[in-house]
Amino acid sequence: MQIEQERNSDSLWQQFIDALSDEFIRQTGVGIYAYITPADLDCAYEEFQQNQVPIHNFTHNYVRSFV
Repeated sequence: MQIEQERNSDSLWQQFIDALSDEFIRQTGVGIYAYITPADLDCAYEEFQQNQVPIHNFTHNYVRSFV
């Protein structure tokens, strides 16, 4: 059971990074690490997990806060 949860969590983590990276490129023309650090990325992921919103909505609003 724990292994399955870790796989789902890893999958969601990867989806989150991909979506956030794509959104940074779409809105700013540069990648995610031009604006945030890996520690900021971890905090953003924790914030995303606490908010029950779709990945696209969260990433769109998150990147807008930097532009």
